Amino acid sequence: MTGLTPLYIDGKRDSARRYVTPTGDIISRREQIRRTEGVTPEQKAVRRYEEGKSKAGVTVRKYQRREKTRKPDTKKPGNELWGDEDRTIPEKEMPTGGERGYYQLQGTYRFYNPTFREYATATGYSTADDERHPYGSPNYLILRRQAIMNAAAQLDGYEWKYIGVVEENWLLW
Repeated sequence: MTGLTPLYIDGKRDSARRYVTPTGDIISRREQIRRTEGVTPEQKAVRRYEEGKSKAGVTVRKYQRREKTRKPDTKKPGNELWGDEDRTIPEKEMPTGGERGYYQLQGTYRFYNPTFREYATATGYSTADDERHPYGSPNYLILRRQAIMNAAAQLDGYEWKYIGVVEENWLLW
């Protein structure tokens, strides 16, 4: 698309190097490159690096790092991760979605706000663990503290003081 003219403000070139379209819209330099050359500035930088015209700058290094972590496309031939991805799983092999063997402490706790002299109750959850810890063990106390902190985070403000347990139980999932 031609007809893009540089933007001048008070007789000087715009510091952001923007352009004006024939319809009068102001577009960025990035959009101008995309419209005229058909590629983004990042793609243009990578192409110049691959052709040997420039050094690997920040943009090229970010692009290369992103490409390393990107998963291969399984739809292209030769990129199968393991066998035929399109085969259907027989009904007896389907996962049930039932219990997975993780325990999570759920508790309802009572709090007091000394500023407003109010009491509040909130429910909190701990992180999931693969075993159910007995009451009073160090791991149980850690999970309880996580559930208390989670419950306190659901209340408005920061001045809530923990008073005690209303109810606690283990969730199995």
